[in-house]
Amino acid sequence: MIMKDDMHEVVEQPPTSKFQCEMNALKNADGSAFYSQGETSVMVAVYGPGDLKETKQEIDKALVEVDFRPKLGSPTVNEKYLERFVQGVCENAIMLALHPRTAFAIIVQIMQDQGSLLSCAINAVCVALQDAGVSMKHLPVAVTVALRKESESELEDATDVLIINPTIKEESESFSILTFVFDSVNKNLLCMHSQGPLLPKQHERCLKAAKEATEEVLKFFRDSVTQKVAAGLEL
Repeated sequence: MIMKDDMHEVVEQPPTSKFQCEMNALKNADGSAFYSQGETSVMVAVYGPGDLKETKQEIDKALVEVDFRPKLGSPTVNEKYLERFVQGVCENAIMLALHPRTAFAIIVQIMQDQGSLLSCAINAVCVALQDAGVSMKHLPVAVTVALRKESESELEDATDVLIINPTIKEESESFSILTFVFDSVNKNLLCMHSQGPLLPKQHERCLKAAKEATEEVLKFFRDSVTQKVAAGLEL
């Protein structure tokens, strides 16, 4: 879908037609999900709350450990940064005080990275946590937005193409890539990851577009949970 906004072309890819999800994809985990967003896909396993060495225990809350695993080889510096970002999102969303002296272990296995990896990983973790029945303050919902210049003019004068959930090719052609994380209750912005230069007015446009796109993601979450419950009732 293409819209005009203040003389800027805004390109939106309908999220629900791009999403696929299989909950309880791994039988040996407390919760799991295979999640794909366009051509990008990840497998997430959640374990816990489980026992933790006494020296690592927090007396008033659970710990969250996230392991971000690439498709091949060892994690890069960028993937370790994404790992810490996802960990922060989980720590903010899970009701950790309910499980003192324990830990949640979350493994994010990258199956295919064809763009918008961070938002795909966060949404996959959210679904896996739901599958595990983890008590949460809210569901974190992530959307990636990219801005691409339509012309070779200066940043202030450029006509920008805004892309929701860009592919890896679209990311390479963009001058700025942002991933927004909202809470599912009030749609408040929880955190943001950005790459590249950005003017305040461009940030506002990206934020507005991402916030609108969360409705489609939440609808997909609800449909996935409904399908899981319905499948359980048929057994």
